[in-house]
Amino acid sequence: MGSGHELAATALDTLPITVAIIDDEGEIQLTNQSWSEFESAERDGEHIGSNYLAAAVTADDEYAQQAVDGIEAVLAGDRDSFSMEYPCHSPDEKRWFLMRVTQFPHDGQRLASLVHLEITERKLAELAAEANAEQVQKERQALEHVLERVDGLVRTVTDAAVGAETRTEIEHDVCRRLAATDPYVLAWIGRVDVTNRRLSPREWASDDDVPLEDDNLVLDADAAHPAVQALERDDAQVIADVTAHDAADRLWPRGAGDCDYFQSVAALPLTYGDVTYGVLVVFADEPDAFDERELLVLDSLSGTVATAMNALEVRRMLTTEAVIAVDVAIEDPSLFVTALSATFDATVSYRGLTEADDGTPLVVLHVDRTLEDDAVDETGIAHDVTILSTTDDGTLLEVATTDGLVTALSEHGAVIRELVATDGVADLAVDLPDGRSARSAYDLLERRYDRVELLSYYERDEPAQTPHDVTARLESSLTDRQLMALRKAYYANYFEWPRDISGEELAESMDISRSTFHQHLRAAQRKVLAELFD
Repeated sequence: MGSGHELAATALDTLPITVAIIDDEGEIQLTNQSWSEFESAERDGEHIGSNYLAAAVTADDEYAQQAVDGIEAVLAGDRDSFSMEYPCHSPDEKRWFLMRVTQFPHDGQRLASLVHLEITERKLAELAAEANAEQVQKERQALEHVLERVDGLVRTVTDAAVGAETRTEIEHDVCRRLAATDPYVLAWIGRVDVTNRRLSPREWASDDDVPLEDDNLVLDADAAHPAVQALERDDAQVIADVTAHDAADRLWPRGAGDCDYFQSVAALPLTYGDVTYGVLVVFADEPDAFDERELLVLDSLSGTVATAMNALEVRRMLTTEAVIAVDVAIEDPSLFVTALSATFDATVSYRGLTEADDGTPLVVLHVDRTLEDDAVDETGIAHDVTILSTTDDGTLLEVATTDGLVTALSEHGAVIRELVATDGVADLAVDLPDGRSARSAYDLLERRYDRVELLSYYERDEPAQTPHDVTARLESSLTDRQLMALRKAYYANYFEWPRDISGEELAESMDISRSTFHQHLRAAQRKVLAELFD
């Protein structure tokens, strides 16, 4: 077999998907390692030379017959490709796969590639979305039987939550329908801005359609407000008689005036699982309106609203390309970039991440001052620190770390946009795939470091073709040495002019010869350019 075929076969074995090549009779000609491992786990026997179609057609399964029909159509030339999704559950777990069949000619023969990609995570997310929708419907059915007096309220609020297309629409309709139901006279829903610790009414409605003004509550200063207490305690809070409250004029938003008909108020957190979407605040025109019976209804309604909001969030995650951008400031001397900044009395900034041959993560950092070898040797930092290059602008370092901030964030799906440490503070900006990942990553930072201040938290759209997609394709085609050479050269500004580092220095950092380094680098550059121009 020629070297080109060997390279192709080796590349196929590195793919995290199962691949097989069959001829026009359905006989398996070639498989990759993932296919062989999967088939060996499912059934005994040699795979090469066996007939894939014959094995599939004997299965008493509608999906198997559908697959056979599609494959035969491709092999017959009736269609260029075929794809389908199918379940393949084991006794221990549920699994789903996507099969894609594509024909291609070889030596005058029509062949086809069979690719099976596991889509279990996506399917589970879809099932979760469906379960959320079912849960909303169950809530509706249960609430309609609670009390006859509030039967109309339950129906109208639940309809508003289930039928809405956006979170704002849910909030608006729920407030409007609550305010139109006796004895309620005012309702508002607020969201928390975790950056400045404020609770802001986003939607509100009153029985006389008074246009209220924005009136943010400061979580620390307004700790006695029932809305703030409901958020902090994750439980319903009630004031039976507002006239007896010490700060009655702060209980309703500005613009409502001195409303004598505000006699009682209830605040309920909008919580689904461990996620809080805000707080619902309802006012009544009579004291003691929120007894145990009333709270039962409102608590169920708030659960319905939160469930509907969660269903919208899951649906958005499945259908849109967006990321959560989080910016934080970290003060902790144990953080390695902060420790290096303090040791060298300089600003330390993150350049990128690569891996050593043994898999150890290597973090590339820039220090804005020139360092000598002995300065690095005497740092006392609990990581291996190596100087890659020195220039008039500063020093490029390589830090070997297996349990650092960068590697921990990458495990949460984070992409670091910026990490700069100076004067004892590390400013970190990351992108995460969704709200759950963002909350998980932020909780990790708070547990690990002394002081973490959230500077900003917002959602931004990602382009349909993300850098991660390109990186994934490139990394699947590059060898470990080629990828390492390319990353080191890029992070070390090897492609800048004048260069900050020589090829000889980079080769030394990889413990290879200069010629070998350039061979790896040229091969990697060729593949990157092919990705760009193809």
